[in-house]
Amino acid sequence: MGALLLDLLQRAQRSRRVVSLQTSGGAYLGYVLSQNPEMILLRTITRQGLLTGVRTVELSAVLQAHFDDRYMRLIEFKEHNPEVVYALPAAPEGLEQQYLTVSALLQRAQEARQLIQLETHSDHDLYGFVSRLTEDELMLEVYTQYGEPDGHSVLDVDSIRSVIWSDEDTRTIELLLRQQKPEGKG
Repeated sequence: MGALLLDLLQRAQRSRRVVSLQTSGGAYLGYVLSQNPEMILLRTITRQGLLTGVRTVELSAVLQAHFDDRYMRLIEFKEHNPEVVYALPAAPEGLEQQYLTVSALLQRAQEARQLIQLETHSDHDLYGFVSRLTEDELMLEVYTQYGEPDGHSVLDVDSIRSVIWSDEDTRTIELLLRQQKPEGKG
């Protein structure tokens, strides 16, 4: 790696934006504090946007560098909105008094217009809102981890392994969706 990498690192440092560095020893996320043709000083963060420390990375060890892509912007978004992303998880009210089933959670999510994550037996996880629900099937208005609409999916209720009501990812998507709505709409 050479001049292009140094240029990217300088831009990241000037703009105080997150970079991802891939090396043979692992991947590192963080802010460039200092760099020269031999070494990078990086304030590292987790994929959740939490600061973890400061480390050096040899420039010759960098195989790839990523800057200002969707994933980096998502990490920055989490870092700048910790009070929402890492808030106390909300649980569906009243469900502790009834017999718990996947169908009951899906029904409650539909009524509350709650964004949920569905883990399926085929390990295909989906984020979205339940738009229609029958005894055997549901239609999900699907969103990506970046809060972008991703069509509709129909699933067999029996294919759902777990319903995640409120976690870091669903709260992040909800916040992204709220911020995309024009003022006065809702």
